[in-house]
Amino acid sequence: GIPTINHKPEGKDLSNSAYFISNGKIEAKVSKALLPNYDVFDEYRYFEPCTEFKCIDFKGHRIALTICEDLWNTIENPLYITRPMDTLIEQKPDVMINIAASPFAYNHDEERIAILSDNAKRYNLPLFYVNQVGAQTELIFDGGSLVFDNNGDMVDEMPYFVEDIGYYTLQDDSSITPEHAPRVKTGRIPDIEQIHDGLLLGIKDYFHKSGFRQAILGLSGGIDSAVVCALAAAALGPENVMAVLLPSKFSSDHSLKDAMDLVESLGCKHEVVAIKDVTDAFENVLSPQFKNLPFNIAEENIQSRSRAVLLMAMCNKFGYILLNTSNKSEAAVGYGTLYGDMCGGISVI
Repeated sequence: GIPTINHKPEGKDLSNSAYFISNGKIEAKVSKALLPNYDVFDEYRYFEPCTEFKCIDFKGHRIALTICEDLWNTIENPLYITRPMDTLIEQKPDVMINIAASPFAYNHDEERIAILSDNAKRYNLPLFYVNQVGAQTELIFDGGSLVFDNNGDMVDEMPYFVEDIGYYTLQDDSSITPEHAPRVKTGRIPDIEQIHDGLLLGIKDYFHKSGFRQAILGLSGGIDSAVVCALAAAALGPENVMAVLLPSKFSSDHSLKDAMDLVESLGCKHEVVAIKDVTDAFENVLSPQFKNLPFNIAEENIQSRSRAVLLMAMCNKFGYILLNTSNKSEAAVGYGTLYGDMCGGISVI
């Protein structure tokens, strides 16, 4: 897919398009008609919807090529007033191909299967659905490309969260023969397993695309930092994860032991940097201003911000990326310390 110039004088300047390329030559261009403008999508703001639909003739076959949302308008109470396939089917295509960048949600696979199966049955055509794999900024694309016969039955289901390739023979009677053993799952992947695999892909791609290899995080002995540490070790390898224990005068022996048990179990690197002297220094400097006011959130936040300063210093010195160990619920309600435990290049959980 690629943005292309809309040469018509009216409308937006760009179209969201796909090129059909054979032997290094662009044989056809198809533009997207149904442009979502909800949730994480903002396509209608930038692209002009396509209003003309034409199949692609290739080696004696006719292909109805659509882009992502163009097949998602078969549901009850549809969001759009047109269906590109209603026009394309009049041109008597042999097969549908839908290319997509459909973001991951733990319940999205079942919805996709239902909608795509409905399209194959509705138009009595085999359907090849090709979904993007990888992480881009805050979005994760989980792959799971699908193949359906003209009855809407799934012929193949490719792996999720990893790149893969499959080869198929489409017969004249619309039957499809994979050149490998079909991988249709008898049951759906459990939600927590999907979330786990999605987080691993997000970490891997963030580091790979940013040109970094090593992560650092503050390990407290609590559940959030433990989960982040385990995910980072699985995604990057334990040898590329530095867990820093930053005990204060309030830290319990139990939390330190839990943190040490974790790094020994995972095999990641670790350092222990006590912050008592650092926080005492801040409090001493501020004592003329704080005077005899009671201990409260101000001193508590000094602890968190002292840890962030030390972790960021190690990032700058050794080339790490700091992993934020706050969770999404805390971020949603503002339960965290700005410039403290909310520091990091990427928020994992």
